[in-house]
Amino acid sequence: MYRVLTKITFTQQPTSDFPARNGSIIYQFCNSFEVITTWDTLTDNGSITLPKNVYIKDKFGKRFPLGGTNINLGGFSNEDPVFLRGDKVKIEWGYAYYDKRGNEISPLQEIFTGYISQVTSKKPFIIQVEDNMWILKQKRAVGAGGRTFFSGKTYTIESMISEMFINSGLSFTVSDFAKTTTGDFFTQNETIAQVLARLRKDYNFKSYFKGNELRIGSQVYIESDAIASGKKLFHFQKNIISDDLDYQRKDDLTISTVAKTTDEELTGETTKDGFAKTKKVKYEVLITLANGSNTPTYYVATKGNPIPPNTGGQRFTDTFPRGTSLERLKELGLQNLRLRYYTGFKGKFTAFAIPFVKVGDNVDLIDAILPERNGRYKVKSVRYTGGIGGLRQEIELDYLIAKLDGKGNVIQNMV
Repeated sequence: MYRVLTKITFTQQPTSDFPARNGSIIYQFCNSFEVITTWDTLTDNGSITLPKNVYIKDKFGKRFPLGGTNINLGGFSNEDPVFLRGDKVKIEWGYAYYDKRGNEISPLQEIFTGYISQVTSKKPFIIQVEDNMWILKQKRAVGAGGRTFFSGKTYTIESMISEMFINSGLSFTVSDFAKTTTGDFFTQNETIAQVLARLRKDYNFKSYFKGNELRIGSQVYIESDAIASGKKLFHFQKNIISDDLDYQRKDDLTISTVAKTTDEELTGETTKDGFAKTKKVKYEVLITLANGSNTPTYYVATKGNPIPPNTGGQRFTDTFPRGTSLERLKELGLQNLRLRYYTGFKGKFTAFAIPFVKVGDNVDLIDAILPERNGRYKVKSVRYTGGIGGLRQEIELDYLIAKLDGKGNVIQNMV
């Protein structure tokens, strides 16, 4: 027998209007909560729905009622608010159970750390939360010499963002598994989060937080994370509650990608501020795989012959960094396309809170009735939900890693 555990910790942050706010409040129950985590968006976010007519504990374990007309929940009066935008939030969950000796075991998994981004005054009231990216939305992108950055051979995106953190007084770190350059890159009157959003839009450099480490670049998965996280096994006939999975066959697929890069060339002129003017040169190639064939077709765009419209199948867009040659562009685009070109599952499935899954983990799907569908997949996103309805994980698959036998052993690697 498993008993649901929920622990939500709010740590108040003092402000100029409310300098005495420094307490911690612990909820071990809520109406509901939801957290969505993925590398595919800048911000992991969620919401917590709390009832007013319950007792809560402060950091000393003292119980007191949250409800009452004299309680200021979110800064809607002159009293010190219980909850306020910018307060720290940590959400943990798990199940309590008894071991063979009759001892209760109650492990908790941390599924979210971040900040309150908004507090409503409704009843029950809802608290919106965001991860560390919320802090970067408040901080200006300032470099040592002002607001301008240059990224060249020795000045990378990683070092640029690290400099922004230091100059903003932030203790976040930046991943160092890649060294990424963009050529000339000039910041404007932007927050750090807006700079990251522009890097994502213009250069396809994904960025997301893993704890207090910002990961940025074209590589989003670190396989050592999945290995350290351990094996995650799901059976269709046992611990998968429901699914929205489509089993696609490679022979039936037509997929393509537009692989492109934006390069910059010096024009020999300068701006009014004295900076070198550049012009952007686009390189684009359409890569297609179809009907089970492993041989790609290529269509290279030219000035008079742009990429043709998509007339069938699914089309993606992959953007690559400055300096990528046409041949390298073809290679990288095909590499990404092959990850999407397989016989196996696409979509999402819902499970209980064990085994606990995080973005970037590998999950094994086992079907005792149709064993040919067994496979190991990379996790793209997880939606965690909890509350009075119990704990759930909605797990989104990214691509097939390997085909498995009925015991979960690898019979064919796919990547």
